[in-house]
Amino acid sequence: MPNTFQVGDLEVIAIADGKVTFPPTGYFAGTTAEQWEPHARWLDHEGNLAFPFGCFLVRSGGRLVLIDTGLGPISSGTWHGGELLGELALAGVKPEHVDVVFITHLHADHCGSAALSVDGQMRITFPNATYRWTSAEQTHWSGELPKGSVARRDIFAAVAPKFEAADGGTSLAPGVDVYAMPGHTPGHAGVVLSSGDARAFILGDGISCPVQLEEPEWSGLGDVDPKLARRSQEALMREVEGTGALVGTSHFPGLTFGRVMTGEGKRYWQPV
Repeated sequence: MPNTFQVGDLEVIAIADGKVTFPPTGYFAGTTAEQWEPHARWLDHEGNLAFPFGCFLVRSGGRLVLIDTGLGPISSGTWHGGELLGELALAGVKPEHVDVVFITHLHADHCGSAALSVDGQMRITFPNATYRWTSAEQTHWSGELPKGSVARRDIFAAVAPKFEAADGGTSLAPGVDVYAMPGHTPGHAGVVLSSGDARAFILGDGISCPVQLEEPEWSGLGDVDPKLARRSQEALMREVEGTGALVGTSHFPGLTFGRVMTGEGKRYWQPV
């Protein structure tokens, strides 16, 4: 079932499109089992990282903004998606109700349901929505792709008539603004929610796992520029630690928000 949160006057519904599991030392290359012992709380009962494919629906006044669309109807190995539309229905939301679809970046597990194959043709899933992601993301994935790329360029043609770039600082709806956080991909961006004194950040893959707050040099699978990704992470963490601002990402356990706290000389993420 979807989780619902209030950020001031903004309503946020967190939805899982599915999930994937990884051995922790495989996702965070170079780490060891011994290094993971103090961080076992972030592992499932089989000792793996279980990452939901998180999507966030934000209700701002009379507008609905959907942040990311999950993996889509794919099941392969430990990758299982395709639950988004059913979960939206449980929340009383039909595809035609969505006004804006914002994709944090174009990796397959974030844009997989932006368009779906219908009778052999790719068609947009949210017919009344404007589709948005950063211009740097569009440029990067429109060029020559690196070997093993997990981008979904097959959505481009279907989405093109409804696409408008949204770079850092762009307002998607009142109180819903794009926050540039490059590194995981060149045009990766999150969203900052603001209402009154309340703030929350939805960070896509800006941080993949809460362990990275405690081990800020660890970079996960898929980072195009790991050093830049960690600098982006550090800049935001300095801004939000101790402020009470909420932080959530696409893959944090439980698809919940939390706060960035400090203790014993380290940061950590405390779920609300």
